[in-house]
Amino acid sequence: MTSYFICLGHYATFKGRATRVEFWGYTIVNSILIAALAYFYLNAAQEQQTLATVLFFMYVLLTICPSLAVMSRRWHDIGRTGKWLFLNLVPVVGTVVSLFFMLSDGEEGTNEYGRNPRERRYRKRQRRMR
Repeated sequence: MTSYFICLGHYATFKGRATRVEFWGYTIVNSILIAALAYFYLNAAQEQQTLATVLFFMYVLLTICPSLAVMSRRWHDIGRTGKWLFLNLVPVVGTVVSLFFMLSDGEEGTNEYGRNPRERRYRKRQRRMR
């Protein structure tokens, strides 16, 4: 759940890197919320249909930018440009290939997109333990 709020805090940050935990934490929570709103939308009574429609589409519109930003940072973590986001526009094959990359481990050390976010967290934890 903290990954979800971290990504919302980096609402429009397309620079830097995102770990698998950050990406998948945000993606899973976001998918659950969209599914819950879709369920409410599909099962709403006639008088609640307008409210359900507004809630669903407002949430989807408000989370487009953070979703694209975290995916772009995830592409950076594996050493690829954020333009690989457009791979998702290719039906089925693009999504499967993108899924494969999103599940892969990030590059070790610093790459052209910044420092390894896992190393930074590890250093902070080590300092706190002393």
